[in-house]
Amino acid sequence: MALLLAGALALSLGLNGFLLHNRAPAAADYEDVQETEADLRLTQRLLARCQADHHQQDSLLALRSAPPVILPTATAAAQ
Repeated sequence: MALLLAGALALSLGLNGFLLHNRAPAAADYEDVQETEADLRLTQRLLARCQADHHQQDSLLALRSAPPVILPTATAAAQ
């Protein structure tokens, strides 16, 4: 039984080694990875630009002082 198990293990290791050795990195995979990385960098730059724009808008809104709004009250309307 142990000999059969050892044989199956050796066969499995041999087959896996053969399959891994014959699998060469495809040029299409490499190009896909490069495209994905380029898209990621572009997305990061656009996100950083958006965040900077929003931060600037928030800063400008915080500096801008709104005139106080005076609402009539019930006692002021009665007089």
